[in-house]
Amino acid sequence: MTSTFVIDGVPGRLATTATSNGELGHVDLRAGTHNSTLAGLTDALSCAITTALRAGAPPATFVDAFRRTHYVPAGTTGDPDVPYATSLGDYLAQRLHHNHLDGAERL
Repeated sequence: MTSTFVIDGVPGRLATTATSNGELGHVDLRAGTHNSTLAGLTDALSCAITTALRAGAPPATFVDAFRRTHYVPAGTTGDPDVPYATSLGDYLAQRLHHNHLDGAERL
């Protein structure tokens, strides 16, 4: 699944893929301009989350950790499913929650 967003003028894309058994297996979050600090940090975050998922961490771990975090950029997203985010981490948490958690795991 791929979602695009713009938070406070910062464009981004979140792509997720599932494993063969349908569970979340890979997260690719991109934001900022190529070779920027923000682009590097979102790439590192994506690698860390994907590594943890492959080691058995449930997606709810990241939703709980990043939901309602506050830092810039923040604001409207242009994503109808996630209209407002208090940070990139909050956007990631809301999108993972929306796309990958079943009713028992949802907040």
